Amino acid sequence: MHSSPPRRFDPPALHAALDAQRTAQGLSWAAVAEQGGVAVATINRLRHHGRFEIDGILALTSWLGQPLETFTRPGHLPPEALNPGAKSTTRPDHGPQH
Repeated sequence: MHSSPPRRFDPPALHAALDAQRTAQGLSWAAVAEQGGVAVATINRLRHHGRFEIDGILALTSWLGQPLETFTRPGHLPPEALNPGAKSTTRPDHGPQH
């Protein structure tokens, strides 16, 4: 049995696709949110790598007419995503701590 390499969700890729579709249709972000069935804050969280709920992500990928898998990239989840109570060992300004 051959297993695929792990993949993770890529919020910037989804945001870029939304922006391209928004621009092509001449829509505001508020109109995208309304048509996609989400709050504008959901789209803003994508842009700023915040937390979001899967139902909003699925609604937006549906609005785009693309499967969720389109917006993934290779990689493992960081340990803190698997165990929210764990402290990260990576500092954004210095890389991994030793």
